[in-house]
Amino acid sequence: MSAGGAARRTADLLAATLAEEIAAAGVRVFAVTSPLTVAAGLAARRIGAPRLALAGGFTCLDANPVPALTLGEAALVGPAPVARDWAGDVFTLLARGLAGVAVAPAQLDARGRTNLSGIGPPGRPRVALPGSRGLPDNNASPGRVWYLLTAHSPRTLVGRVDVVCGPEPPPGSIRRLITPAGLFSLEREGWQAIWLTPEGRDLLAGTPDLRVTVPATTPVRRLPRPRTLAALHAVDPHEVRAVEVADRHAARRLWAEHARREAGG
Repeated sequence: MSAGGAARRTADLLAATLAEEIAAAGVRVFAVTSPLTVAAGLAARRIGAPRLALAGGFTCLDANPVPALTLGEAALVGPAPVARDWAGDVFTLLARGLAGVAVAPAQLDARGRTNLSGIGPPGRPRVALPGSRGLPDNNASPGRVWYLLTAHSPRTLVGRVDVVCGPEPPPGSIRRLITPAGLFSLEREGWQAIWLTPEGRDLLAGTPDLRVTVPATTPVRRLPRPRTLAALHAVDPHEVRAVEVADRHAARRLWAEHARREAGG
């Protein structure tokens, strides 16, 4: 399979899984954080959550966006009036358990703690990162949180994060991890596989510190469900979702193409 084909396959898997999770969760608002999560949110409306509202860039709530996916908040401005809100309103909904969000931390550990501040010893990072942003509120909330990672890598999936930005989630909160290895749930004992991709066991072997439990009855899922895939293709016909999975050179080219398309060029 070509690099481009592999990127599309991974993007379809991640977006379809997230769409199905959102549709089943019963949340009233989903906070989008990237093109792939916009595609997943729009697809979720078609497969079981028709009244789902999307919060774009944490500053815009719009129950009926047009399927333009590249330019952040502008992508959610539809033909109807848009209700404007501040970031605090979305975090309030998360705190009340009425909203869900998908995040991509730089590190996620065996207890569900997250890091987006730096890689290396606290105060002396080898790599400095943007900072905690919304991770403390996300992890501490009873709202649904999905950790969405485009690679199942030991650089990201660790035994303990270097810097705790998002604390260990509270007991009873629902946390899911979506990667090219499959879908995982954070339980009291740690991460547990819900289903795996055909490559899942090999990928898990490369991240031993995450300590994922794989029950003997864990199914293998090869492709997204046809209905979900059709919904993704309908809301994102130009496959903008693949930008996040492509390598940086291909991603730069794809992003420029999509931006020109949205601008009418």
